[in-house]
Amino acid sequence: MKRKKKRRYKKNPLISKRVTMFIIIIAIIIFIYNVSTNENEETASVNAFSSINEIVDEIETGTYANINRYIVYGTHFNIEGDMDISEINPIESAKVVAKTASGKEISIDTEYTHEDDQLSFSTLMEINTGLDLESLNVEDYYILLKVEFSNSETKYYSLTNDTGYGNIEYYTLTRNNKNNRINIDFTTINHMPILGFHITTVNELPEDVYDVVIDPGHGGSDVGAINGRYMESEIALDCALELKEQLEAIGLKVLLTRDGTESEEEYTMYNIYDEDGRVTMANESHSKVLISLHLNSNFSDNVDGGVEIYASSNSDLTFAKKLADDIVTTANTPYSTNQTDKVEDGVYVRTIEIEDQKNEASFSRENYNGIFDSIPYLYIIREVGGIATGAYVDGTNKAYGVNEYRNSNVGIEGYLVELGYINVEEDLENILENEDLYAKAIVDSIKTFYKIQ
Repeated sequence: MKRKKKRRYKKNPLISKRVTMFIIIIAIIIFIYNVSTNENEETASVNAFSSINEIVDEIETGTYANINRYIVYGTHFNIEGDMDISEINPIESAKVVAKTASGKEISIDTEYTHEDDQLSFSTLMEINTGLDLESLNVEDYYILLKVEFSNSETKYYSLTNDTGYGNIEYYTLTRNNKNNRINIDFTTINHMPILGFHITTVNELPEDVYDVVIDPGHGGSDVGAINGRYMESEIALDCALELKEQLEAIGLKVLLTRDGTESEEEYTMYNIYDEDGRVTMANESHSKVLISLHLNSNFSDNVDGGVEIYASSNSDLTFAKKLADDIVTTANTPYSTNQTDKVEDGVYVRTIEIEDQKNEASFSRENYNGIFDSIPYLYIIREVGGIATGAYVDGTNKAYGVNEYRNSNVGIEGYLVELGYINVEEDLENILENEDLYAKAIVDSIKTFYKIQ
């Protein structure tokens, strides 16, 4: 029996060509898609910053300044950086500016040095000054380095982001039921790095964004200072509820870090960094200002009672001073006579050295990302400010949790308000009878300082 020969099929050259063409077409489509996507991204950037073409001719190409640190603290934006100046003329001055297509130019106070072909610049002299985000109009701004040379020539340089931090979405304080949304974006347009502020108006804040956060001191089994039947935690909460009501009456969106529903067995000092802990809640609120309310206690004969406002180190104290002055005037109470950490009447700045905290095993040195040699002692000021205030709680001290926002470059401007001394009868009586006046003083300070109508 003859074995059947296997039929051999020759490849159809037409089919082979079709497969090849199909593969080529797919490759072309993918290529076009990728190019289109990149173009769309750049087009989106151009659309978001449609006015860039109006000033692009003023910006030098090929040489860029590098941003090594940038921070939004409270309502202000600041940067630090450097630039290679080996190929350019001798420098007369340098400053960071915010420039618009309409010709507006906002100069930001800048410190700079230049040596060994390197220009270093910083607007971070004080963490709560710099570029006031609340004062910007609804238009596009571009952050540039303006350099004046010894030959009277002036040039603008764009900025590259060498920080590891990305874009920021910032919402201004609520005014007349409206807010500005500021998209702080690092992008590239026509192959040029651009740091732009794209500003639009919104009629309502996102659900998780607040204007002010109020922290009533202590809580749960941590009652704070005591005078007979009066406990600091309860008085602070009553004052906080009154303050919240008055702030909301002027249109601000307010968050309380606790409302009195916490368990009496819960020692809130040890869970402040938990998912629903007070520091975590504050950090997640995207607020611009934090007011922490407390009552002091000191049985020294050297202190007669009175108001004390604690602020962050390396900050402008204008608002802290206004808080102290307004409370003294409106609530008819004195400035504290306490001299420890006092900066001026009613204003205090308490700091702690890094090495002291290291010795207490509160944080790991290698994880510390603070930018100053001295950092705020009071955790509620320090730990809501991120890198601006040297937040450092990283779990090294096992009694506490971990501040997941310690490395954030967006921080809340925090103030701790000691309304008075619970063990000084005049202070205690005045606070109990005039909670509304203490709240009114704080509200008036915020309204005036932040220009809330």
